[in-house]
Amino acid sequence: KARDWKEEVEERLIHEPARRRKKPPKRTWREELNLDFLAEHGPQWWLVRVSMAPGTDYVDLITKAVARRFSEVSFKIYNPAIQVKKRLKSGLISTKSKPLHPGLVFLYCTLNKELHDFIRDTEGCYGFIGATRGSIKRQIKKPKPIPVEEVESIIKKEKEEQEKADKEFEDLENWDKGSFGKPVEDPELMLINKIKKQVKKSTTKGASSNDTFTLGASVHVLSGPFAGFTGSLLEVNRKNKKVTVQMTLFGKESFVDLDFDQIEALNT
Repeated sequence: KARDWKEEVEERLIHEPARRRKKPPKRTWREELNLDFLAEHGPQWWLVRVSMAPGTDYVDLITKAVARRFSEVSFKIYNPAIQVKKRLKSGLISTKSKPLHPGLVFLYCTLNKELHDFIRDTEGCYGFIGATRGSIKRQIKKPKPIPVEEVESIIKKEKEEQEKADKEFEDLENWDKGSFGKPVEDPELMLINKIKKQVKKSTTKGASSNDTFTLGASVHVLSGPFAGFTGSLLEVNRKNKKVTVQMTLFGKESFVDLDFDQIEALNT
């Protein structure tokens, strides 16, 4: 059915302003670097890098520091971990916490510049996971929120891993009870484990002596919290046998420091 051209113009004018209103205003580069605008998102999940040095629980330290400094701020810290049980020779059961993502914790809060800078400068904190923003004159590492779906999948994975660890302990306990009613270690199993450790040690030693790493080369992470990830080399420190790898973590550009024996070069 033919329509009058005036009707088409009127309909276009009616809907055009609505489409324009949906477009968010474009920010200036100074506003893009202003971390106070992060508060506009409201409460979000953020990913923070923390130290895993033995002797100090830096996750607990950061939690207490934020609670003291920002008593009016509502926040929570989620450190995905499972409780691993082990029967000691004395007969007692030892329980240790095993993080699923060592060196990474999730922070849920309304983030602004003051809170961001305080957490970043807290002892044991290496900063937020995010992407580099800005120009040659000024650049910052701007945090990017983690999707709720991603956190929910990690919570689900944590539950599955806990059930798996509990089942392994129960199976081992049942096997021990069948072996004269007390926990014993099978000599053959001990020998196999010893051989595996020696093979692994020799393999890592060979990998650590690898001097073929070049800047920009693609590498595969073998061990640690980022095992299975691939990335490219940004920096190689042959004296300390350490490298800086650029990789995509949870959909964001990240930079990770690793040892030589934690990576292998990919064939191109």
